[in-house]
Amino acid sequence: MCCTVCHKYGNDASCRFLFPHEIVDKSHFDAATNSVVFKCLDGTVNYFNPNLLVCCQHNHNLRCILSGKSAKAAMFYISNYITKMDTKMYEMLSLLSCAVSC
Repeated sequence: MCCTVCHKYGNDASCRFLFPHEIVDKSHFDAATNSVVFKCLDGTVNYFNPNLLVCCQHNHNLRCILSGKSAKAAMFYISNYITKMDTKMYEMLSLLSCAVSC
């Protein structure tokens, strides 16, 4: 099921996209982990909303991101995707650090 792209950056042990997903019969809130668990009937398919899929007719992947590391990672991913900069994130952070310290 996995491809070479699933194991980039030295992640040989497991799929970096967390496939296959756990099979879940019904969406629910898990108080123990303080997270929303989405319904998943096929572990090889991304989380999606059928109404959004029909209306927008494009690929999407739903995730519940409330705060913390996941929110920060999503913010960086979305910012990078939208801007499509040639400059790498570590180069940009280095430039910002120099600009702030000068």
